[in-house]
Amino acid sequence: MMTGRRDEHPLRTRLGTLILIRWLAIGGQSLTALAVQMTIGGLAVAPVVATIGASALLNGVLTLQGGAFRRLDQRTAAWHIAFDLLQICILVALTGGLKNPFCIFIIGPVALAAATLPGRSAFLVAILALAMSAGITWWHRPLPWRDVFLVPSLYTFGIWVALSLAIGSVAYFTWRMASESRSLDAAYEASRAALLREQRVAAVGGLAAMVAHELNTPLATVCLVAREVTAQMAEDNPLLAEMQVLVGQAERCRDILGRLSRRGEREALVGEETVPFSSLVEMAAAPHRQEGIEFEFSGSRSEVEPWVVRSPEILQGLGNLLQNAAQFATRTVKVTTDWLGSDVSVRIHDDGSGFAQHLLDRLGEPYLSTRDGDGTHFGLGIFIACTLLSRTGARLAFANHPAGGAMATVSWRKADLIPANATLARPQSNRMAAGLTRQSAKPRN
Repeated sequence: MMTGRRDEHPLRTRLGTLILIRWLAIGGQSLTALAVQMTIGGLAVAPVVATIGASALLNGVLTLQGGAFRRLDQRTAAWHIAFDLLQICILVALTGGLKNPFCIFIIGPVALAAATLPGRSAFLVAILALAMSAGITWWHRPLPWRDVFLVPSLYTFGIWVALSLAIGSVAYFTWRMASESRSLDAAYEASRAALLREQRVAAVGGLAAMVAHELNTPLATVCLVAREVTAQMAEDNPLLAEMQVLVGQAERCRDILGRLSRRGEREALVGEETVPFSSLVEMAAAPHRQEGIEFEFSGSRSEVEPWVVRSPEILQGLGNLLQNAAQFATRTVKVTTDWLGSDVSVRIHDDGSGFAQHLLDRLGEPYLSTRDGDGTHFGLGIFIACTLLSRTGARLAFANHPAGGAMATVSWRKADLIPANATLARPQSNRMAAGLTRQSAKPRN
């Protein structure tokens, strides 16, 4: 059911990081050039100093401008890295070309580009490195050496081939690892946002219930007084019509507060409040009912049903799985709960086309979706579900049902899901939770 990967997120490289890396490179280049000149000699001092000085001049100007904490756009960051690559290649060409053992540092800017830039920019930097290394192979100053130092052309060509392969390998694998890391970070952020959204809904529901409860008594007093005053007014009193309007609006406010209170109590049942396990599953499914798709709930009745904490993680995680099933189902989504033995579980089976066989082992990875083409689905639903449910100790399994359709099974150990103080749960609150759950599970009109 899921393929593809979401486009990369915009990257912003900090200028201060590039400045620091360049200063380290300038220091190493200066010390190396000084040591070679003092021990061996023969360096083209003026061009070498000018090349290092150009990099130092640029860094000095950027430092004085005070923009170290500025974030660079992709193009500017690519130009900075390309400059560093060009400077290293010129320095290597002035000191023996690929015969210089320090030519390996050409890989440095390529690795930096692959780690910080998007794929296209990193590819262009790698191509520039390959082109510059090829040019260095044919044009470079002799290696500064006291004796004659002859290197066969075939050996020099082999060095260039090895360096080119190293550039390509480092660029690809560094970019691949950085890209996957950024994708996972973004996906985990999406799962965290989903959990926070569920927690905010519960918090708002609790606040609404509290406000409705506090306002109900004074509003009832207002209604009572208004009705009594209206009843005592003569029919020809000019204020009678206004008082009747006042009574009607006050009654309307009481109805609104009643609905708000019931909804708030339903959404505020979090923390230590417990509900029947089957009710929790139905509550997770309620927001995801669709016209033409029927949810069929069934479960074990041979043992006493456990009461579990109404966890935002479980509601959001199961909700994502149920939503996914409803979107791919043809007509029916069967939801089976079970609490036999030491485990509790829920099995979600839709009558759709099922999972793609070659993707079953990858389900739960971020950015896998068959609906990438419409620009609104990024393949994070099952990933978020797996992430949130795993935090509650759940075990997830995905398969294709022998009779057709996709099947997702979520199971917990009772010891992980049932709170230690379950026997101390307030029966009245639990009965209210169960009743509200049954009400919320009704199909949408």
